[in-house]
Amino acid sequence: MSDSKTDSKTSHLDNMDDLPEGWVQQYDPKSDHPFWVDTKAKPPRSIWVHPFEDEQFMNEHPEIRDRHRSGSKPDKEEGKTGKAGKSKDKDVPQPAPGEAPPPYSPRRHSFTGEPSQRRRRDEEMHGDETVQQPKTPQPSSSKGKGKEKEKRGFFGKVKDKAIGTKEEREEARRREMIAAQRYAEQRRQQRRANPYYDDYYGSGSSSRYGGYSSSQGPAPAPFGPAMYNPPAGNPYYGSGYGNGYSNYGGYGGGYGGRSSSPHVLILHSPDLQDVLDSHNLPPLPQILQSFSPLQQITTRTTSLASIPLSTFALRFSDLVDIESAIHEDEEQRAERTMDWIGNRVQPRCAAWVETVEAASDAGDGPWKDRTPWWEEVKRCVESDHVPNRSEGWNHPVAMSTAAVNPLQALQDLHSRAIDFPPWVDVTFLRYSLILHPSNSSLSDPIAESLFNAVKKQYGLHTYLLPLSLPTSPPPTAVSIPLPVPRLPPIPPAEISPMPPSQPAPAGVSTSPPPASVLSPRVQSPVQSPDKPPLDATKPLLLSEGDAQQLSRFTREFVTMSLIPWMEKAVVDWNELYSTSRRLPSRLFSSTRRLFGSGYSSATSTPPPSTPSHGSSPSISSISSRVNSHAPNSSISSLTSVTSTGGGQAAVLVSQQRRLAEFATILGDFKLAISVWENLRKESKGGHDILPLLLAPSPALPLLASNSVQANHTQFHELPAQAQMRSLVNAVRWDIGMDQREFLGNVLEGERWLVYAAGAAEEVPTALLLAHAAFLSAKKDARRRSALWYLRAADRLEKAGIKPLAMYFFRRSHSLYRALRPSDLSPSFWESEGKSRSNWRGFDAVLPGIEHELGRLLYTTGDTAGAVQFFLGLLQDSDTAALTPLTEGLGITINGASQDAKQAGTDKVYLEDFRVALKHFKATESERFSSLELQLQPRFCQIKHTRIRLPGDALNGDADEWKTREDDWAAFWKPKGGEKLHMGGRAAVDETFWVDLAIRNPLEVDVTLSALTILLRDASSPETSDRLDFVEVEVVDDIQLGSREARTIPIGIRSSRPASLVLTHITYNFLGLLPAKETLATRGRRLQDTPQQRQNKVYAPDIMLNVQVEDALQRVQANFVDDRHLLLAEGECKRMTVKLLNSGKNPISELWIIGGPEDELWVDDDKSPGPSAQITPSEPEFMTSTNSLAPREPHRVLIENLHSSSTLESGESVDLSLILHTTLAGEHNLCLLLAYREASGQAFYSTRLVRQYEVRPILTVTPSVQPFQTSEHEYVIDLSVVNKTTSSSIRITQATMMSQSWTTIPLTTNIIGALPPSQVARGKFAANRWEDGPNVQGTREFVIRKLRSVLQGSTVEPSDPPTTRLQCRHLSTSDSVQSINSPAIREFIHAGRRNHVSRHISKGHPHIPQTQHRSVFPLYNPTSLDFVVFWEIPSQDRRGHVLIPISHLGAEHAPLAQVLDDVENTKAKRSMYAETRRERMELIQAIKNSEWNAETDPIGINVMGGITLSHDFASSPCHVPVTFVLRNHSLTNPARYTLTLPARSLPGSSTHSLPHFIGRLTHRGELAPSQAVTVRSKLLVSQPGSHEIGGWSVETEVGEITDPPRWITRQRYKQELSDTNLLHINVENSSRT
Repeated sequence: MSDSKTDSKTSHLDNMDDLPEGWVQQYDPKSDHPFWVDTKAKPPRSIWVHPFEDEQFMNEHPEIRDRHRSGSKPDKEEGKTGKAGKSKDKDVPQPAPGEAPPPYSPRRHSFTGEPSQRRRRDEEMHGDETVQQPKTPQPSSSKGKGKEKEKRGFFGKVKDKAIGTKEEREEARRREMIAAQRYAEQRRQQRRANPYYDDYYGSGSSSRYGGYSSSQGPAPAPFGPAMYNPPAGNPYYGSGYGNGYSNYGGYGGGYGGRSSSPHVLILHSPDLQDVLDSHNLPPLPQILQSFSPLQQITTRTTSLASIPLSTFALRFSDLVDIESAIHEDEEQRAERTMDWIGNRVQPRCAAWVETVEAASDAGDGPWKDRTPWWEEVKRCVESDHVPNRSEGWNHPVAMSTAAVNPLQALQDLHSRAIDFPPWVDVTFLRYSLILHPSNSSLSDPIAESLFNAVKKQYGLHTYLLPLSLPTSPPPTAVSIPLPVPRLPPIPPAEISPMPPSQPAPAGVSTSPPPASVLSPRVQSPVQSPDKPPLDATKPLLLSEGDAQQLSRFTREFVTMSLIPWMEKAVVDWNELYSTSRRLPSRLFSSTRRLFGSGYSSATSTPPPSTPSHGSSPSISSISSRVNSHAPNSSISSLTSVTSTGGGQAAVLVSQQRRLAEFATILGDFKLAISVWENLRKESKGGHDILPLLLAPSPALPLLASNSVQANHTQFHELPAQAQMRSLVNAVRWDIGMDQREFLGNVLEGERWLVYAAGAAEEVPTALLLAHAAFLSAKKDARRRSALWYLRAADRLEKAGIKPLAMYFFRRSHSLYRALRPSDLSPSFWESEGKSRSNWRGFDAVLPGIEHELGRLLYTTGDTAGAVQFFLGLLQDSDTAALTPLTEGLGITINGASQDAKQAGTDKVYLEDFRVALKHFKATESERFSSLELQLQPRFCQIKHTRIRLPGDALNGDADEWKTREDDWAAFWKPKGGEKLHMGGRAAVDETFWVDLAIRNPLEVDVTLSALTILLRDASSPETSDRLDFVEVEVVDDIQLGSREARTIPIGIRSSRPASLVLTHITYNFLGLLPAKETLATRGRRLQDTPQQRQNKVYAPDIMLNVQVEDALQRVQANFVDDRHLLLAEGECKRMTVKLLNSGKNPISELWIIGGPEDELWVDDDKSPGPSAQITPSEPEFMTSTNSLAPREPHRVLIENLHSSSTLESGESVDLSLILHTTLAGEHNLCLLLAYREASGQAFYSTRLVRQYEVRPILTVTPSVQPFQTSEHEYVIDLSVVNKTTSSSIRITQATMMSQSWTTIPLTTNIIGALPPSQVARGKFAANRWEDGPNVQGTREFVIRKLRSVLQGSTVEPSDPPTTRLQCRHLSTSDSVQSINSPAIREFIHAGRRNHVSRHISKGHPHIPQTQHRSVFPLYNPTSLDFVVFWEIPSQDRRGHVLIPISHLGAEHAPLAQVLDDVENTKAKRSMYAETRRERMELIQAIKNSEWNAETDPIGINVMGGITLSHDFASSPCHVPVTFVLRNHSLTNPARYTLTLPARSLPGSSTHSLPHFIGRLTHRGELAPSQAVTVRSKLLVSQPGSHEIGGWSVETEVGEITDPPRWITRQRYKQELSDTNLLHINVENSSRT
């Protein structure tokens, strides 16, 4: 076996004679590692590895590299072996008796060099007689040579090719044994030459790795003083697979942590403990633990490959302690472990937090890359040494018996029954240690003789440990690393024994051990109060020699006994495992799984024995060993069963898993991975260990997830044992994996820790989340880290660990608020109008963090900090935050709506703020005044805050008033251009109001008190907010509900003229916190100069201001009835406005400016107009301007309303207005009143607003169809629906208006009462108005204007020609409402204008709205309008509804030529695709408009539904058929060709085929609106019902020319349709 400082690759690295010429070996005491120096290099080059392992050296010396690869030695070594290369094995010195390897192998490993089958045959033949070390096997005999000549089969050849022939393998093993013997001799010579060799190169006791360290200074270097500097870097980095933590002694070393290292149990005699206590030494397990882990250990794989291990950890425990603890219920032990970890963390966390914060402020320190709380958790988890059912890491691999009197004491210890449950693996090594102190009564020769006797009786696994243990003077105390903490035991009465799942193996007793065998220290598992804590440590009072002896023993035990025994167990188990994995075994296993066993027996065949070492007695034969202490070379193995299966064997740890665990400990990863993988596939574990062995890949996170799910998914509520298993796995992953790979993007190991933590709310799982957050913060995953810190802090707060919870909350808060570099463009923040520095992001996590911080601060006495956090939580609730529960931070509330969640959140925040603030003001009033707390949510809605003067309206948008003022300026500019003083001026000593729009942004009721406004005088240089000449109202006790919005008027009065600027509002929030909000809004973004465009430059803030002046000219306007106005659609509502001259000067001129869509009539004209009532039979004619121009401002004639032409100061008049409603919904009637004292003076204005709501009551739908006969052209069906559910509507009149059509009512059903939800229909016939106006001028006007639009030229502002409309009335009364009455005429004109304007804006979006009146007329020449008058007598409501019909008749694309010219003209190229797209959309909109409609003018109707009676016995029946053809065009003639089929299509009857006879083709020409009747005959030979079709009409549209001549404009062809089928029913009269 290699020693501690052997090289990590080959055994020749420690042989200084193997060094190339010019190389020397030195030692670095700082790193406790040798290094090699090339003295010939300039300057000398030093390396950490042997030159033969250095790539640069081997590349520079290819001859040495070739020899090294071929296995031959350098020339220097060749001189020793002879010229012929013959071996000198016979000259190899034999090892000393004290250093001889165990008897089971000629070398340090557990291999004899012979095949396993032959070795078993020898053991069976010799039994236990062979106790000496067997000699080195000789070369193969002649019998073997004869076998070599035998013919080899196919598989034999494949095997020889893969691993070599049998002779080659034996020769390789023989060379290895010779090398081991040579190395043992070399090691003995080095010991003799250097007494300090074992201190550095053999004991592995460097304090750097948790071993023993001397305080007397370092010993001399084993290679002499270092003459050269060591290389840079760490020689141990990457050489091992476990992490070491020197602060906690012996921590780490195993793969995946200390918990995966070999477990050695110590059973000692009582007198040994007495000896240690007498010298103030700790127990023997603790002493030996101080020398773990060992450094530079080399193991062998099953293929005999060397595996260098930089560290090899051991765990030493007292057997009695394990026996006491193993009977405790695992669930109970897991619960106690979780609580124990929490109890250890709680008293230490405050100091930890201070230490970590101090190190963080310093920027460096030991806690930069780790945290003390997680280190404590790892120590506690790694300290678990009690075996469990689920895995075999804690199962013992060796048992050491120690005694001072070896004869009787060892006999008692060996004969003692082990009190283990049956599921504990009993495959372990037994080792005897005799402690021989210097003050012993036995002399050294006698002790040596006794040692030889014990070794002969119990085997070579025996060691005599001589110690001086001086008592006077005592040696200098040497501090040792802290031992791992141990879970305190519980009284025996509280232990829940684990029921055995199967009988104990033969010889293993399940009864408690006899009291005579137990030492006094461990008879009671309860810790005495006067004893120190279990994790306390005593300084080692050892001399230098004793320390060396203990170090030498520890290494001897590992290298000469433990590792060879484990290697042999791995080899033997691997043979069994390989055998079971071969094809025949797998086929047999599959057959048994498919078809079952052929027989069943109550007793099963015992499992095959597990080969062991000659000195390892079988645990299953303890009884036989008690009677006879002869060595036993066999040891029983456990049956290969699963550890997670069901049934009786489910509790056993399988041999296959033990094989995987042993291979992992020894570093045989290739074998370990294959076995672990097989266990994983069979669902027997391995998910937790494979991530430690495999290279990083995307499959490892899945393994970790499966490992966690195996613990979690089996339970609804996670038990403590499952939590503990997940915690152990997480600790192993954190320790055993390289942190860079563990945190890489492939593995994302921090997520594994979160999976392992699950939803458990224990302290260890909370710290597991905290460690995941710590690792995420190192990866710069701040949001994820903040969330996990938050969850960890929440759980710790529930556990009562407030210092650590506070720290985690602060970490979460700082990480969440930290700004990350963003790839967003800077223009993003500008477009969103947000500041990058103040951006809060997804505001759902931060409030929860701040609330918990505030609560913790308040409970710890920091009221000021708590108030600041609570105040910051009061935010506008646009985004919902996490909902806190009363006992801690909640994530969700199941079953609650989002509003309820937010309401609960704000309620909790506000109540905590109220309590904390009240306490803060009462206890620290001075600090409260100096703190200047600022309320963040804004209650004042500045954009909706208005200044209201006496008589002004409360509503109305500022843009609307601006539009009214611009309309007035445009109207009055050509008439004089006098200036209009804007409104919003207050009068001196007159109260005006500021209507504050207040909105509660919180989801909870709040109270505002002392609400007022701060003002300043704009003309005064003083900036004081308090003005002596201004009185401002103060409003107290304002209760605002959740999200309630309210308008609060605050009165202001000024005693002198001034320019007042409203700056702020002030109030007391909840009556406790003074708050102040600005009334300024940010100005517009300036982009006039390049500097302004490149930077954010804004205009000055916009302030609310009011001018206070002397009241010279002032008119107050108010509606007499200002109640809520609810109107019906189409209702005409009369309203009265009171006008009061509140100024000092008279008013002689008054104008009213309304909106462009307002249908308003000012009834101030007392002169008689046209008669409002006419007879229904008389047609009425109305002249229209045919213009879309809006109505101009109306001048109110004061003399018609008042006794004089002026309105003196203090006088008032009533003005009557009639409002007609058209569109349903909420509306505002905004009227601007402009007035002045006399002509030539400037105008002043006042505003009048009335809100009203319009609800629909009628739905009028027209439908137009050609008339069936030649009597009329069209028939119009008018459908009227009463949409109300309770009101009866009376239709009083229906009026039809058109400039090209005249109408005749066909029915009068539409007139009369219409009950709720009922329908009335009326029919009207429409014919061309022969005497109507010439509409060709209107068409030419539109064509000319649209040509300019399409060509992109300027559209000259002009109005279309006026027109005259004919009005026909339908009514049942003797008199009807005249259309020419001023109000009705105005309403019809305004309604038609609004309808056409909306239609044009929608159909022609690319034509500016200002050009509509210059392009399109009010009436289309072919349009027809219906006006339906209605009334509701019960509600005193009446009104009318306008129903426009776009056009009747046929059109012939009058814009076709214009469009062709535009499309054929080469368009002006534009670099903007948007411009070209808009032009194409404009052309397409005009082409599809009603002004370019194109239809077939010929309409054909067949007089159908004929029923005849004919005597078919005399002759066939001749049925006359009449066709009516009409030219629906109003402008163009048309030629037609009617073609009748010679043979009709088959009719519905199967007995006859009627067909047309006589003339089948009819041609003719029709003038505009002309109709013609074509008659034909149909021959029916059989009676029956028939549907006849098949005819067609071809049409040619003529052009209007001067002089008249026929030019075909367009051709059409109509085929048969379903509506034109001829229905004939002919009966046979002869049968009748």
